[in-house]
Amino acid sequence: MSAAPQTRIEWVEDQMRSAILLGELPPGQRLLTAQLSERFSVSPTPLREAMQRLAGEGLVEFTTQRGARVTPLSAEDCVEITDLRCLLEPVALRHAATSGDDAWRQRVRAASRGLLSAWKERDHARASSELAYRAFYEASVSACRSLRLRQFARVVREQEARYRLVTIDSVDRRVLARDHRAMVNALLAADTVQIEELVKREVAGFARAFLGTSIGNPGGAAGTVEAAVVERQG
Repeated sequence: MSAAPQTRIEWVEDQMRSAILLGELPPGQRLLTAQLSERFSVSPTPLREAMQRLAGEGLVEFTTQRGARVTPLSAEDCVEITDLRCLLEPVALRHAATSGDDAWRQRVRAASRGLLSAWKERDHARASSELAYRAFYEASVSACRSLRLRQFARVVREQEARYRLVTIDSVDRRVLARDHRAMVNALLAADTVQIEELVKREVAGFARAFLGTSIGNPGGAAGTVEAAVVERQG
């Protein structure tokens, strides 16, 4: 059975979500109906409904005085997403690694090559790197038999993208690549202990990098969040 066609609301919701998660609509940007209607060639009605749905995901917020805007980044949001990803991703990957067949292993290797290539690019394109990152994890969890677990892990992973985008240029990609290769080896060997340790290390690394920015270190909040990130990594 073929999938039902998207409604106009669903289409513009997907377009806006992608633009937000890839940084085309940056954190804090006001969402003006007239501009967005022209950009996506839709009337204001489906656009407003799409923004309400994205507000339910925490990607858009409405304020009394200023209307709608892309939800700003924050230390508290970062650690919440870090917490959720450290809970969901290791479980999905462990299930996939113990269920995966040869075709799955080939997909993991191919997606890994794509990600390592993106990280090596001299003129590093953050959006391309992010898409390669997502492709690797989608391939890696594809053998997990729980559809809900895959879906929940994807939602959290994609929401974390906003933090990866602002930190990828400040993290040591040689260390990322080294740990990534170890991750691939652990997946292919179904080493569940290493899988969990390496996922948490990677996720905590992105969180730490964000907390080192001026956005992620707003006065006294960073110390508490930093301690939470250390706990997640452990």
